[in-house]
Amino acid sequence: MKLREIIKDIQNLDETEQYRLKEFFNQSLASFSASEPVFKEISDQKHKKGYTCTYCKLANAVRFGKYKVKVGLKLMERQRYRCKDCQKTFTDTSNTPIYRTHKPHKWLDFIQCYRM
Repeated sequence: MKLREIIKDIQNLDETEQYRLKEFFNQSLASFSASEPVFKEISDQKHKKGYTCTYCKLANAVRFGKYKVKVGLKLMERQRYRCKDCQKTFTDTSNTPIYRTHKPHKWLDFIQCYRM
């Protein structure tokens, strides 16, 4: 199922079902630790064919240490990567809407407002 189809299905839900769906997502992503599967999914999808540089698009990147991110009250470590060709560094969330987001759980509220 494609994202467009999912969005269309969500728009076809009645108000009660939309509210229940929103509450489900709010509970799932309310805190940073609960949103951790989102970051893992992004990482898995971006690197399923190896580490690819987000700048030069070549698959010649390696792990390049970790960095700490403060989201809410928690400090979490994230993986940093470096391209062997262009020497630039990037993260799992580079080129995604949640890159440099301090409150990833707020994206659910944004999606809800945008949809209305």
